[in-house]
Amino acid sequence: MKVKDIMSRPAITEDEDASVATILKHMELSRIGGVVVISGEKTVGIIVDHDIAAKVILKDRSPDEVKAKEIMSSPLITVGSDASVEEACGLLARKGIRSLPVVEGDALVGIVSIRDILTGELVQVRKYV
Repeated sequence: MKVKDIMSRPAITEDEDASVATILKHMELSRIGGVVVISGEKTVGIIVDHDIAAKVILKDRSPDEVKAKEIMSSPLITVGSDASVEEACGLLARKGIRSLPVVEGDALVGIVSIRDILTGELVQVRKYV
């Protein structure tokens, strides 16, 4: 099975100058745990709920004043849409992350998360449990 078969699309993106408060609102409305950060047309990073907790809330910073580019994880680790789900699982495990933006060439086409893998392919789960 390929990543493109189980990925979520489209990936939700936010501009690097967006406030964390805005990002939190969009994450809550979309019921997602992370967003890909863009600068113009280029993907430059990712923000997940843990980044917000560790870099904003626990440091008593105001979500209205902190910009995405200040807390995003970068450089961005991506996976190709034609990669196998097993390859994506290995990359997630090696890097200690929970989601991967999915690309075709330079274009962002989706995102694959541990949740997508768990709900999309139960055979893959047995290998890692």
